[in-house]
Amino acid sequence: MGNRADAEEGRAAGSARKLRGSLSLITIAGCLAMVYVAGTASPAFVEFMRALGATDGQFGLLGGIPLIMLAMQFAGAVLANVASKRKPLFMALAIAGRFLYVPLALGPALFPGFRGDSAVWFVLVLIALVGALTNITTPLWLSWMADLIPRRILNTYWGRRQRWMYVTWTVSFVAVAAFTSGVRLPITAAFPILAVAATAAGMADIALFIWVREPPNALMRGKPVVEALLAPLRSAEYRPFVIYSCVWAATVMSAAAFMQLYVLKVLGLTVWQTTLLWCAVGVGLALASSFWGRLADRHGHRPILTTCMGLKSLVVLGFLLATPRTALWLLPPFLLIDSVFEAGMMLAANGYMLKIAPRQNRSMFIAAITGLAGICGGLGAMAGGVFLDATAGFSLSLPCARWTNYHLLFALNVVMRLACISLAFRVREPKSDSPEKLLHVLRATWPMRFLLFPVGMYRRLEAQWTDADAGPSQTRADGEEG
Repeated sequence: MGNRADAEEGRAAGSARKLRGSLSLITIAGCLAMVYVAGTASPAFVEFMRALGATDGQFGLLGGIPLIMLAMQFAGAVLANVASKRKPLFMALAIAGRFLYVPLALGPALFPGFRGDSAVWFVLVLIALVGALTNITTPLWLSWMADLIPRRILNTYWGRRQRWMYVTWTVSFVAVAAFTSGVRLPITAAFPILAVAATAAGMADIALFIWVREPPNALMRGKPVVEALLAPLRSAEYRPFVIYSCVWAATVMSAAAFMQLYVLKVLGLTVWQTTLLWCAVGVGLALASSFWGRLADRHGHRPILTTCMGLKSLVVLGFLLATPRTALWLLPPFLLIDSVFEAGMMLAANGYMLKIAPRQNRSMFIAAITGLAGICGGLGAMAGGVFLDATAGFSLSLPCARWTNYHLLFALNVVMRLACISLAFRVREPKSDSPEKLLHVLRATWPMRFLLFPVGMYRRLEAQWTDADAGPSQTRADGEEG
């Protein structure tokens, strides 16, 4: 008996080591993915498209097409339901999608006369292909991660991973700002250099998954595809979350797709200045992600969604108030504070999606959020582009500033964001705490201590809640489980 117990203990220890190794690789891969994102989706890319001659309407398409391509996640969900091995499919499709950024960037660089509508549409078509290939992989990857990461640490791990990812993202954005400020090259030559380097990092990200363990997949055979597709909408528990996600994505993207363009085109900041501004987003996400992950495991996802959404209009107000003279000092605190709440919404939405979705057909429940909501976000971005084109001649002189069609769009978006709050309250999670209890936890940390020391503050408050609500026996049980 003793030998058998020792053997079982040894297997358990070996399994724990393999899990830790896989989680470490996933975190490193996420950091490399942020290098890829920073190099391909920074303000340098927006300036690159401006140099090619993209119009406001085409920028709307640029923001909308990748999100419309999220419809391909339903194809990925079907694959995830029938593929016994998700890893090979994920790796092949992800590498192919990331490689397309090389011809996308090099085409206009190698052919200087390749400008105007033809060049813009060439980029838009490749962006669509990148989106299609990448989005097929999302349900494959997320269902794999949901099977791999233990539920009791899901949000905590995801928060820590997100923290390191956005530390890397911030450093990468600083590097992009330094590069675009220091090199004496036109943007049509500078961006391709960034894109090729970023693509190499993106390839390395995917290659790391060779050594990540893949648990057996819960296949779903014999069930009609239409029935599997409609299952998330037929779920009384999940449907309010789908509706909230779709409406919120459309609302946010109708303005967010144009914020970098507004800073470059209307406020007149340079590429490197705009890139540095957006570093504030990475700082806020890095500071707050681990904190929100712990809160989600402790108090649930719904109170975080409702609390954070109520303050997500502040960033749009910042863009309404900014002028060419004040943007450099006014926008960073707005972006920083907004990203703290964005971290909470990202962690809560991701955790809810992975925990509530059933193991069988999980990929379709994931696609209902990341895919369907993404499509709505794409439509929102396109609608924003149509709005800007339709109001292109608008101008209103105020005592403190001159309003343009961009200001109209942002003002409308503030109202739309506030109207979405009621949808977050309809999300169902019976075992979660109330938003009032979460606000009680946050009260002592707001604003500066919460922003600067989120993890340490939460640990102290968590101990107070445990003593007050659970009692000594529950505190001991929680400690043993951890």
